[in-house]
Amino acid sequence: MNINEIVKFPNQLIHVETTHVKSEKSGKLKHNEFNIEAHVEGEILDKNNGKSIITIKVSNDEYYIEITKAGEFKFEQQIEDEKEAKLFLEVQGVRILWSYVREDIYSISAKMLPHPIMIPTIDVLQTIKKAQ
Repeated sequence: MNINEIVKFPNQLIHVETTHVKSEKSGKLKHNEFNIEAHVEGEILDKNNGKSIITIKVSNDEYYIEITKAGEFKFEQQIEDEKEAKLFLEVQGVRILWSYVREDIYSISAKMLPHPIMIPTIDVLQTIKKAQ
């Protein structure tokens, strides 16, 4: 497939930052099975901007890591329906910010564990359907 023209999405991610990191290791890692939890929320900042905040926790008995990322979105048109905009920010927060947190978890765990943690890529739509 050749793509000759890029069509921009009307709402653009303009800034991403890490707002929280916590990581602990207690003893020697005995197994590489981890529980993964995620929480995402959307926040309206003003008539043209919103924020997605995602927190992912990965843990087992020997290791724990928690990372929160915030991504700011600029809306091409003014936000008319705040409920719809928050839903957009929550869904897009998972879809876009997951890969940012995924890379952070890999990098930090690589410094602490013999084998870095690579959390899986996800099917966002199915994940959201199950969460509802």
